Amino acid sequence: MTIRTGVVPEDANLCANIWVRALAARDGSVDEQAMAEWVRKSLAIPSVRFSVATAPRLGFALVETVNDAPTVAYLHFVAVDPDGVGGGVGRALLADAIHHSREQGYAALELEVRDVNSRAIELYERAGFVAMGDPSPHPIAGYPMQRYGLTL
Repeated sequence: MTIRTGVVPEDANLCANIWVRALAARDGSVDEQAMAEWVRKSLAIPSVRFSVATAPRLGFALVETVNDAPTVAYLHFVAVDPDGVGGGVGRALLADAIHHSREQGYAALELEVRDVNSRAIELYERAGFVAMGDPSPHPIAGYPMQRYGLTL
């Protein structure tokens, strides 16, 4: 497994493309322009950890700070190129995000996941994340998102 620190702006288009392709594979359709721009804008914000997987498959993860909760890191994106199956890239990116958040002194790592994304939910729960509160609408797509948290 090869995971490296992401570089902005050099990796922005690569990661935006991975995100759009992963969403299209999962959902069947996606507003490509809006979602790609959302990724690019998010990558421009200073982060706790921006990582890019280059082997065996492409993927990325972005962990951000939470302005109103300075001890909480927020896992904004985890995505793996949909070409191919398995390989543990998503699991490795998640472990990298947890490790770097803990190493930088955060007390918790939180994320939101589409409430019907059973594959991702299973990954997060196996890593120790637990559901928090009721689902809320995604800011762009509007579908229900469930918040999860992990005490570090």
